Order: sequence, then structure tokens, then C-alpha cells
Amino acid sequence: MPRTNKDFDSRKEQLIQLALEQFIEKGYENTTITDLQKCFGLTKGGLYHYFRSKEEILDAVIEYGLMQETKGLIEELEQIPVEKKLIHFFFSTTTNAFTKNLFKYSKNNSSSIVTYRLREKTTKILVPILKNIMNQNIESGFYKSKYPDEMSEFSIILAQAITEAGMLSETDLDHKKKRIDAIVDMWSKCMKPPAEHIHELKMNLYKLISAEEN
Repeated sequence: MPRTNKDFDSRKEQLIQLALEQFIEKGYENTTITDLQKCFGLTKGGLYHYFRSKEEILDAVIEYGLMQETKGLIEELEQIPVEKKLIHFFFSTTTNAFTKNLFKYSKNNSSSIVTYRLREKTTKILVPILKNIMNQNIESGFYKSKYPDEMSEFSIILAQAITEAGMLSETDLDHKKKRIDAIVDMWSKCMKPPAEHIHELKMNLYKLISAEEN
């Protein structure tokens, strides 16, 4: 009986989950194609039927993890009032187990290529979602800006800078809060939201970095 696309996709999903387990156990850089082949229970030819390289496997792992998370996020955002969407977008917690493990691995191995590829893929996937949120807020009159798309791009990059290890030099909590103050001040001048919205955004960012200190 011929294999369907559904069978192929289901098997590929299983391989992606196994690949993350291997990366967590051995480290991405120390995991070889042979390791993955044995873990998958495939011949070399069978492996290349699904993936052309270890790098492609990594990209598949990252994209799968991010898409599992953003699918739920988009569904949640559809149910939230427009003025609450930005806060939910930045501060909703990861619930998908695969995605949690992916982010945990990246955080614990900040010098790994995984961290850099995850950052790139995160930016690519999240920016369009944030652009949609920004433009909805402008259409509703909650924000007033000439630069919603540009601020969406900058906001994702700046959020990564203040929350990810290794992007900026290590510093104490007070200096981290000053970074947040500077970012929020720049954002508020460009987007012109109500003062209470700025305060809520800043307090949530303070809580986030304080939690990371503990």
C-alpha cells in the first residue's frame, strides 16, 4: 500500500522530536549524522529521504517548536481585545512541552549555533504576528504611529536583547531596568499609547527580568 503525505508528515514529526532529544543529550555540535541515523532507526538513504543535512534537521526542529507555540498564540490573540494583544503577545507563557525543551536547551547553551538559529527563526516568525497587532491597534485608535511595521521589527529584536543571555553584556538588575526604561521610552514615543498601557508594559518587563535573576 503506497505511503501517503500524511504518513510522511507524521513520521517526519516523530523524527523531529527524536532529534531534539539527541541534541539535548549530546549537544547539537557533538551530534553526528550517524548518531541521528541510529536514533531514527533509518539507513543513510532513509534519513536523506526526510532531511538533506544535520543543519536542515536543526531548522526543522526549531520551526516545529516555534510553529507549535505560535499556532496556539494566534488562536488566543483572536479572542483578546485589541488593546490587550501586545501584552499577551510578549508575556504569554510557553505551554508546549517540545517548545519548552527547545528554549531551555537554547538558554543553557547560549554559545551554541542552536541559539543563533533559534533567534533568527523567532524573528522571522514573530514579526508578522506583531505587525498585525500593531496595525490593529492603530486602526482602533489605541496607537498612533507612522512606523508600525518598523517598530514591530525593532521590538522583537530589542525584546530578545534584554531577555536572552549573550546578546548584551552581563550587568546588574538596576542596569537591566534602565535598559527597559530606555526601550519603553523609545517605543512609547513612536507608538503613542495611553500612559497606563506603557506602565503595564514596563511592569511586566521588570517582572520578567527579576524572575530570571532568581
